[in-house]
Amino acid sequence: MKPLSRTVSPSITMSLDREARALIASGCDVINLTAGQVDLPMPEPGKEAIRRALSENRTGYIAATGSADVKDAVRRRTGRAEGEILLSAGAKPLLSAAVACLCGPGDDVLLPTPCYTSYPEMIRLAGANPVCVFGDPENRFTVSRAALERAATDRTKAILFNNPVNPTGTVYAKDELAEIVGFCRAHDLYLIADEVYGAFVYDVPFVSLYDFPDARERLILVDSASKSFAMAGLRLGWAVAPEPAASAIAGYLSHAVGCPCSLSERAAKAALEDDEAFSLRLREAFRKRRDLLFPLLKDIPGVRTERSDGAFYLWADVRGIEPDDAAFCRALLSEEGVALTPGSAFLCPGYVRIAYTHPEPVLAEAAARLKRFAAQYGKHAG
Repeated sequence: MKPLSRTVSPSITMSLDREARALIASGCDVINLTAGQVDLPMPEPGKEAIRRALSENRTGYIAATGSADVKDAVRRRTGRAEGEILLSAGAKPLLSAAVACLCGPGDDVLLPTPCYTSYPEMIRLAGANPVCVFGDPENRFTVSRAALERAATDRTKAILFNNPVNPTGTVYAKDELAEIVGFCRAHDLYLIADEVYGAFVYDVPFVSLYDFPDARERLILVDSASKSFAMAGLRLGWAVAPEPAASAIAGYLSHAVGCPCSLSERAAKAALEDDEAFSLRLREAFRKRRDLLFPLLKDIPGVRTERSDGAFYLWADVRGIEPDDAAFCRALLSEEGVALTPGSAFLCPGYVRIAYTHPEPVLAEAAARLKRFAAQYGKHAG
């Protein structure tokens, strides 16, 4: 049997981010729009909580799935009373643990696509098979129940679902989510859901899968402090899961990950217990960035950009300039110093993801460079 390490690919988004960072460190004028990281400072109560925890020497081990008071803070902030709360070092370990505990060799996991670059690898690491279900490009790349039905077999055990969606910025409507829940109930499937961008929804309502009571018995719902509280480097995520899935995930985490960081817990607890003013400011800041950037990109010849309702990404079709999205990104970085992520990283070639994770003047400059590149590249290609 081939070792799993030979079947798993490294994160393309992280490798591109490293390349852009290396160029910046060497003095190159590069605008890095690859990494999905909030660039604004974390809330002050979180910083103060870390300082206080250090002064109290709270640097030892804690419970494998997090401290009770932090779990209580998650419940109070989110209103998720049913199910067990599990904490870990970010959303990724929780998602990976859920897949590993609920699925195994020979099982299929349905994966709405385009999807976050790590999802297929999480599934493969569990020995299971990712089954891509491609979203409709004419309907915000959403995946319908009919498409899921066509992909389901007797080997299907779960669906790994993301909303709001990375990379497209799509936000599923309540009726669309109801179809997903109904599909999972009809086929007795687990629903592993990543809602880490739930705080970044702009012009439409955000509906959590937890809002469907008939989904909770099969729902493993993951969120984190990385995006909503600008704490990406602190690595603190949480999940709510029903028994016995919660017990299995807890056991997995105790061996594969260990406990969360004690300092990160304190920072997250303080942010969770603070009022929602920070979250509102954060959402408004990214709304303004989107509203500035989208009009600058939508009229670039050869580039078809979709206006996102959530997350902090714009999703652009660049096939009118260059069918090879990786070649497009390499040339853009080399010629104009703008780093984007190719859609191939999200299993959707021909597109690019643009992260608006910089102040507005920087985004405006990036748009100007992209427009210049599109004009020159088109002439060169012709």
